[in-house]
This record gives sequence, C-alpha cells and structure tokens, in this order.
Amino acid sequence: MRMRPTSKRPCKLERGELRRVSQDRRRLLVGYHVCCPRCGFVTVALNGHDGLAITESEDGSEVTFSKPLRCLYCAVLIHLKDGIATLEEDDRVRGVRYR
Repeated sequence: MRMRPTSKRPCKLERGELRRVSQDRRRLLVGYHVCCPRCGFVTVALNGHDGLAITESEDGSEVTFSKPLRCLYCAVLIHLKDGIATLEEDDRVRGVRYR
C-alpha cells in the first residue's frame, strides 16, 4: 500500500496517511505521525528512537524506516520502504477491525 504524506493534523489523518514533524522541510526531521492502514490508529515514529532511522526522498514523497513500526493499537508491524507499506502480523497482533 502506498503511504500518502499529508499536512493534516494528526487527529484528522486517515488510513495510509503520514505527517512529517516538523512540517517545515528546512528544519530537522523529528519523526512522523503514521496512521495505521489496518486499524486507523495514529502512532508516532521518532527518528533515532530505539534505533529507528527515517530517510526521505528529496521532495518528501517517499519515506523509508530502517526497521518496522509497531502500531500501538492493533500491534501490526508496518514496514515502510520508499513510501510503500507492507504489514506483518505476528503473535502480538490484536484482532481489531473497523469498517
């Protein structure tokens, strides 16, 4: 699934969207708010936290995480490479789905 960068507030993000922190691309990258494609919960990915390195393309449309991000709500692992997310379910994933 292609993740879509947006400037929406974190509380307004929809499934498959992510928002850069800070929004000003001239400033240091702090992290991303990531809306889980599976459950729609917003999880924060902080650059440098627990070994996570976030890289971006020049225009910011393609984001890559060095390791998967675990959704705080449904616990699915979100692998993000060049703006494409793949989900991995392991034994910690909760059976939560919304329509």
